[in-house]
Amino acid sequence: MKLREWLQAASNYLDLRSTVSPLADSQQSLDSWFHSAHGQFLLQRERQALEQLIPQPGAHRMLYLGASSCRLLPGDYNHLHSFCFSASSTSPGSASAVADFDALPLPSETVDTVLLHHALEFSEYPHEVLSEVSRVLTPCGQAIIVVLNPNSLFGLGKWPARLFLNQAALRHHSLRYRRLLDWMRLLNLQPEKAVSGCYSWPLGFGGSEDKPSLIERAGQKIRLPWGAFYIVRARKYTVRMTPLQPPLWRSISAPLVPNIEKTALRNPQCQEKDD
Repeated sequence: MKLREWLQAASNYLDLRSTVSPLADSQQSLDSWFHSAHGQFLLQRERQALEQLIPQPGAHRMLYLGASSCRLLPGDYNHLHSFCFSASSTSPGSASAVADFDALPLPSETVDTVLLHHALEFSEYPHEVLSEVSRVLTPCGQAIIVVLNPNSLFGLGKWPARLFLNQAALRHHSLRYRRLLDWMRLLNLQPEKAVSGCYSWPLGFGGSEDKPSLIERAGQKIRLPWGAFYIVRARKYTVRMTPLQPPLWRSISAPLVPNIEKTALRNPQCQEKDD
């Protein structure tokens, strides 16, 4: 009996350590982690990789959805109007509004570009978040998705680390690249380009921003698939109806009004004067 209770307690402990908390509750902890040394190094590599994927032609609206309450990847990226949402009302940061990422308070097909900065893997329901992104995107709009790679040093190291450390940065969904591609194709999001980076992190041998390490340079040149993060740029395509036959137009017959002879209606007094 004691063995069964011990196993049940161990199972509950593992479930608690692996459960992804709501983003509104974990944003404050994620803010602290992104401002640490490892978090800042990761952001440096992501900014460098993002320059290769952001569309160059200017668009109208851009929406930023991030796991942190602060906008960690600043810039309007040649958009006329750029705004961001926060998931936490206690620490909204520099966000324009507070909203649930799986129920965005926006009309459909109103945003040209959506930048998701680790908002998928740290949300409770990542598929619903991606579905909302597809809904608010305009036809031919673009989604830029930044995700932590589970097939990396950080992705593999989070499993033993979160047994002993209670950090929100270690509790997130393991979104493999192929799995994300399947989700996007179901939502009419066609992937166009993908990059990966930060190969030596978090061991601390990644070099500096100006002078990357040998492993980092080799990974970027050969395009190794096990970087700490990967970024996907996808475009929304809306399926239009293709008629099999030419349309059969029915002629509309307008009612014809017969000609009416116009008679001069005169005032009786005027008529007497004429007589």
